[in-house]
Order: sequence, then structure tokens, then C-alpha cells
Amino acid sequence: MNVGMEEHENNNGDISQKPKKHKGKHDKPKPWDDDPNIDRWTIEKFDPSWNESGMLEVSSFSTLFPQYREKYLQEVWPTVKSALKEYGVSCELNLVEGSMTVSTTRKTRDPYIIIKARELIRLLSRSVPVHQAIKILDDEVQCDIIKIGNLVRSKMAKQENNNLLIF
Repeated sequence: MNVGMEEHENNNGDISQKPKKHKGKHDKPKPWDDDPNIDRWTIEKFDPSWNESGMLEVSSFSTLFPQYREKYLQEVWPTVKSALKEYGVSCELNLVEGSMTVSTTRKTRDPYIIIKARELIRLLSRSVPVHQAIKILDDEVQCDIIKIGNLVRSKMAKQENNNLLIF
């Protein structure tokens, strides 16, 4: 069926196609709507040549982490730093304040990577293992943080649900 067409059944059972009525001037069919060569479900990997000048302003995000995560974060911080350095993002672990900070640099090309880096430090502060959390930096991977504390009755069931959700 064409994008700009609607199917209607006549009185004698025949199916005919009529053009859709457009409510606004921008609701018209576009030339690329019917192009079979375009795959709308693929996510293109970011190419640094799309933004050769880099970021104009510095963006940064901070997240607090619990004190019991301090020792683990100290151990894995070199891994996090090297993973973020590939994308031109700087990171800082402040043990006095108990915070992690990520910020863009002049070498940052991908404008969305700072959002991905923010999700990375959020996951690390919520006890997600570093090898799992670093996967968020890939273009194909997304994450959602679901608060399930008030959805379950017992603490044991909550722990079991946590283990099932992280994969």
C-alpha cells in the first residue's frame, strides 16, 4: 500500500485506493516515503567527519555515589577513563565530595556522547558492573533506570528483580 493512499471498500466488495486528505501543508507525502532503498530501522554509527570542528561549549554532568562504591570506583576508574577518552570526554572522580563528573573537551566530536557518558556514571553509581556500564557508550545500546523499590513487598524479592533486570 502506498503511504499517501487509503483503502476503501465499495458497495460491491471491491477495494479501491483514494488519496488521503491532508490536514496541513506539511502533511503531504515526501519523495523518500516510498523509497525502498531507505532502511528506517538502522542506526548509523556516528562519523567524526560530521562534526570536524568539535564542540563549541563545554558541557558537564555530575553524579553522586554512595560511600560503599568508593573502593570499587577507585579500582575501575582507569578503565572508565580510557573508555571515555576514545570519545574525547574527560572524567573526574572526586572522593572528597563522593561525585563523578564527565565533561566534553575540544576533541569531542559526537554531541550525544555526553548524554551517554552521563548515563555511564549514573549506572556506575547504581552498582552496575563497569563492563556492563561501558556498553552504554555504543550507539545501539540504551538504558532505562527503573525504580522498583515500592513495587515489591520484600527486600529479597527486590534483590532478585534487580538481578533479573541487569543484563
